Amino acid sequence: MTLQSIVPWALTLTGPNKAIYAIGEALGFDDVMEALSISIFEAETRAAGDSPNSVVQALYETQADAESALSRLSVRSEVSHSIEQLPETDWVSLSQQGLPPVEAGRFWVYGSHDEDSIPETAKFPIRVDAGLAFGTGHHGTTKGCLLIFDALLEEGFAPKTVLDLGTGAGTLAIAAAMSLPSSTDILATDIDHDSVLVTQENARVNGVGERLDITQADGFESDVFKERSFELIFANILAGPLMGLAPDIAAALAPKGKVILSGIIDEMAEAVTEAFTAQGLSVTPQPSLEGWTSLLAVKS
Repeated sequence: MTLQSIVPWALTLTGPNKAIYAIGEALGFDDVMEALSISIFEAETRAAGDSPNSVVQALYETQADAESALSRLSVRSEVSHSIEQLPETDWVSLSQQGLPPVEAGRFWVYGSHDEDSIPETAKFPIRVDAGLAFGTGHHGTTKGCLLIFDALLEEGFAPKTVLDLGTGAGTLAIAAAMSLPSSTDILATDIDHDSVLVTQENARVNGVGERLDITQADGFESDVFKERSFELIFANILAGPLMGLAPDIAAALAPKGKVILSGIIDEMAEAVTEAFTAQGLSVTPQPSLEGWTSLLAVKS
């Protein structure tokens, strides 16, 4: 069953950025993800002087699923929440139509609804329709990764081996396949089976399906990582999982390898930096995008 064929129930929580970010982690990463999709975005503009708020919305197949998810959360008093069934429509298509194309250096990320608006100057146009997965490129986290990657390419960085950890909709793995013709091993993994299916379809649509090794894997526990190291790792996840995976990510990096880290709200950037610095990596924060910080970490 797909999101297009059901009328989902939305669990929506609104509150301070840090609290909502933690809830997003709990819904999507602390346990096996049960939601059809999860989105985190800024709340509507508040009165002057008020603290900024964010919203996390998770879609579920049934009301019982949404209520069960809420019951497992530790919701602070300043976080409001609601559960309601959404109007019957094609939510995947609707969500895509509201997203404009995104330019990130040499990369141009667009949805199928903007097929006719690709500029001639776009060196690597990437068509990505997220479906039930994450990472369309319209979020500040994916764009931040692409901008760092573009700068590395400009410097002549040409890794032969690449890992896109938590690939989502496959945007970063596809970008690597398009721009690194000499790469010999591009692995894209995700804990979520739907993400694997979406990435496979997006890779096919963009003509790089045969260049990607796409598989379902929970962190680095899978056998797919045995005797494998990577000159470049994309890890666009969330701060909590990134800090927990820091030793494994560092171990999987080849000497002089680089890791692009994202999914980090600005308030958590220092903690994530410290976690990777503790693993012997040199970490350089990048400018914030829409309240999210991306990091470039390099192994000595």
